[in-house]
Amino acid sequence: MSSRAREDSFLTRIVSTVSSSLELDEVLAAVVRLLTDASAVHACFVYLMESSGGRLVLRAASEPYGHLAGQIDLPRGEGLAWWAAEHREPAFIPENLLADPRVKYVPELEEERFQSLLSVPIVGTDGDVIGVISAHTEAPREFSPEEVEFVVTTASLVAGAIENARLYGEMRRRVQELEALTELAEAIARTEALEELLPAVAGGARRLLDAEACHVYLIERGGDDLTLCYSHPPGATARPMIPLAELGPELSTRARRGRVAVPLVADDELLGLVVADATRRVELARAIAGQVAVGIKKVRLIERLTEQNLIADFFEQLSHGRAGPELEGRAARLGCDLSLPHVVLLAQAVDERFDAALPSALPGTLVHRDGEAVRALVPVTRRGAEHVADAARALQAAPGAEAIGLSSVCSEPAAYVDGFEEARHALTGAAVLGKVAGVAMYEELGAHKYLLRIASDAIRDATVDAVGRLAVYDRQRQTQLLATLDEFLRRRGNISATAEALFVHPNTLRQRLRRIAELTDLDLRTDDWLMIEIAVKLVLLRLASGMDTSGA
Repeated sequence: MSSRAREDSFLTRIVSTVSSSLELDEVLAAVVRLLTDASAVHACFVYLMESSGGRLVLRAASEPYGHLAGQIDLPRGEGLAWWAAEHREPAFIPENLLADPRVKYVPELEEERFQSLLSVPIVGTDGDVIGVISAHTEAPREFSPEEVEFVVTTASLVAGAIENARLYGEMRRRVQELEALTELAEAIARTEALEELLPAVAGGARRLLDAEACHVYLIERGGDDLTLCYSHPPGATARPMIPLAELGPELSTRARRGRVAVPLVADDELLGLVVADATRRVELARAIAGQVAVGIKKVRLIERLTEQNLIADFFEQLSHGRAGPELEGRAARLGCDLSLPHVVLLAQAVDERFDAALPSALPGTLVHRDGEAVRALVPVTRRGAEHVADAARALQAAPGAEAIGLSSVCSEPAAYVDGFEEARHALTGAAVLGKVAGVAMYEELGAHKYLLRIASDAIRDATVDAVGRLAVYDRQRQTQLLATLDEFLRRRGNISATAEALFVHPNTLRQRLRRIAELTDLDLRTDDWLMIEIAVKLVLLRLASGMDTSGA
């Protein structure tokens, strides 16, 4: 058989090989074997370009060097293979190859055994060099133009096979990624606690990203630092805390294989960070981070609702005096020591930020929200109940609450029945008595403590009924007769002082007083002012408590 016929036969076999398999490693291994036989060379190597374009990596080699595939690479500009790739043309050294400055000596390939070397670039359909074929002989050899053309033709066939195999590998990888992402999403959906979620996330993300290690960081709402919560494998080296100010780009190229750090964001809220070592798969990491963020948001919601339900039941038992093992068990789960002093806090019309700000300012506080109302159990430290009141005043001014009421100090479970009632009375007192910053302590209410208890009872009294008619009239006519009477009594009947306090003319005040007398049948000249003043306070307290005064 002639040399030309022999080469054609080998090319036919190469075409058959590259057409019959989509597995890149199988194709390259077969090409190496066929080229070694067809070209009568002693060693054949196929290098492929890294995606970054910075290295040529050995992907296939004739025996006895096959085991070195994937273990040897040539940095840009080193070796005859890179010369051929950069000049986009074949290059060969007929003899004494190690003396050529273009050659890089690779001990593992035993290049001291060889005399000649041919390197041919593998050019893709888009014109970019995607690899290099190198052939060695042990004796000096002048490669003929026909032999070079044969390797060039083989390289063009290999280029198509490489691109097809890569497309197939990419599609198969994407299918596997979608399947793995689906499995991860199902695992996330099944978890109801962070203790279950974080190991599943770190392990799943590490496998998907083919990373050396994966770390999950979380951040508390309003916090400035990301805290390491889980690593896979356990014990992998990672920073325990990352300040937000030090967050860098998603892909760091300091390490050879890179490092990916993708934020966990759900509903425009930063929840944490996923960090994967020795990987560059940013897009896949983003897809994982999206699922993880939603999972964390869901788990936190479940935990928050579970905790809120537990606190609600706990407060219900405390406020009704239901002591016993069940109450003690709930207290233990919530980390609340009822043998230590606490105060009960009630607030109304509270901004949602108040819920997080309160335990932040007063550590150990249990908070429960019901609509716009908030109940809380606040531990009393050595700084005393006044410190709690000061913190409440600061919080009331910042996140916003119409009024806050604080009970007296409770030091045993039995005291909380009165404690919740006292906080309710203090809340009413804060709204009615115009306390500074809308915060009232039960002990500050003075005589109003007794009025508040009376106001909550359905007692009937002619004077209270008469004043109650003013409240109804004010509501129906948008007037201020009840406030006018309250101020008039506070000013001990002084027309000038009362008019000035109400910002009205004295004659307007006199008209209001006559209308008050007509509606109530009260004679402010002869009736008992103490009785009238008590009635006014009772009606105001009932209004603040939301009690019905229409029957008065």
